[in-house]
Amino acid sequence: MLKSFAVMSALLLSPAVMAQNAPSAPPSGGAPQPEQIFAFLDADKDNFIARNEAQGPLVDYFAIIDADKDEKISMAELKAAIAAMRPPEPAQGNN
Repeated sequence: MLKSFAVMSALLLSPAVMAQNAPSAPPSGGAPQPEQIFAFLDADKDNFIARNEAQGPLVDYFAIIDADKDEKISMAELKAAIAAMRPPEPAQGNN
């Protein structure tokens, strides 16, 4: 499961995923923010990404990200999924 999140993170946060003629695509080399992902994918502008609006890795991981199983991804669900994919902060040693 953790490996799946790592793969999804690499694909979802890849600038190439958002570079498909998206006016809100991040600058070259930057990772898209959740707001940019929504601007690109939320075609009907209802503040949810429906299954039929999902593209790229969101199609494969839709059920995982859709935590409340209502067949749509909210901004909160997307942010939670992205936060869960972040590597842990390095431990601060007391030397």
